[in-house]
Amino acid sequence: MSEKISELRNTDVVNAYFDSMKSIKKEAPYASQEDIISGAMQRGAPRFYTTYENARRFVSLIARGKNLPLVNKNKVRMYYELFKRFTEKKNSNCGYLVLEQIIEENAPSFYLDIETFKGIIYKTLNKK
Repeated sequence: MSEKISELRNTDVVNAYFDSMKSIKKEAPYASQEDIISGAMQRGAPRFYTTYENARRFVSLIARGKNLPLVNKNKVRMYYELFKRFTEKKNSNCGYLVLEQIIEENAPSFYLDIETFKGIIYKTLNKK
């Protein structure tokens, strides 16, 4: 993942964390850190965190029935979601270019495990 996309993802993770904190604390002022993080993870992401080049490569592999050379199950899930949206929207005139639009759509998840999600939050908060 490019550094720019990684920074964007980290900013969005922290924003989701603070949004979750605001909404959960109204309902449960003594909510645990785990509840706040869980709430943030369930909100979904404002976009897919991948480059167009990676999206095109992996969606193409899926379309050809090939296995993805990835071990991260969350990334595999993300590329299958991109493939699903791609097959719903593709037009013979634009082909893979539609992926540029799909990547910018809301994603159902950040496609991160809880430890990575926590790590991003804690690293970012410790920098401040």
